[in-house]
Amino acid sequence: MPEMHHDLPFHVKMTTGVQYGTAEDGTPLLLDIAYPKETPGMPTPEKAPLIIEVHGGGWYLGERSIGRGLLMPLQGFCYASIDYRLSDVAKFPAQIHDVKAAIRWARAHAEQYHIDPDRIGLHGGSAGGHLVTLAASTADLPELEGNCGWPSYSTAVQAVAAVNPPTDLSVSIDAWPWLHQPDSPGEWLFGGPLSEHADLVKSAGAMTYVHADAPPHLLIHGTEDDIVPFSQAEMLHNALVELGVVSTLVAFDGQDHGLYGYTVSVWEQVMPFFKRHLGQPKNYGDPSVIRVIEGRTDA
Repeated sequence: MPEMHHDLPFHVKMTTGVQYGTAEDGTPLLLDIAYPKETPGMPTPEKAPLIIEVHGGGWYLGERSIGRGLLMPLQGFCYASIDYRLSDVAKFPAQIHDVKAAIRWARAHAEQYHIDPDRIGLHGGSAGGHLVTLAASTADLPELEGNCGWPSYSTAVQAVAAVNPPTDLSVSIDAWPWLHQPDSPGEWLFGGPLSEHADLVKSAGAMTYVHADAPPHLLIHGTEDDIVPFSQAEMLHNALVELGVVSTLVAFDGQDHGLYGYTVSVWEQVMPFFKRHLGQPKNYGDPSVIRVIEGRTDA
């Protein structure tokens, strides 16, 4: 049963455990969603942009509560954090099927949650970064849509931000040793050595599908990442720019996969990006009324 949360700011409502789809094997797919609520004395909430969070964890760890505390509605966004099937439950492409089902669910329930269906963004890190960049490059692509629910809705998104994202899982062992290790998360994702699943591995990366109509991208990566090479973000960024797509690559020099200690710095990049490309509801304030006064007012 979905659960309501009341220990939130007065204008925000959160519902956890919402079923956004059903996997082909009958597994319920769940998300948590925070969104503006109707409040006495306040304007009726306008439709707000939605950011869907896809957690990381090597495709075998993690769950939706990891990102739930970010509470995007505090900055004018609806915010949903999703679970997806991990590699011990289902192999690729189950994971991207689930992400796409969440996008379709959001459009199907836009009225209920005050979501603007034309302003949906994706955010994820590591394995989540892989899935959001893949989803952004493959909107409505039949072979990756899956059958997890809401088939009449589009999976196009308007912006994507990814931290340390895998973007081409078909690169050589020399280019990405970690991915090719025996009994590695890569093998768990595809069901065996990558060399034995070459076509499936090729189909799993955004680089396979990059095109000129892709949405704006923000790619954030540590240059000394020993789990996902910096070159993974770099190659996608370069390909997007070459095609005329808006893409920004933010390099954290000398930082590894975790970017530990730089959480605030990461969000200082992410939030302006989403504000720029998704916008905010008007009733979150008219900036023309704001005056910043640094000195004395009677000087």
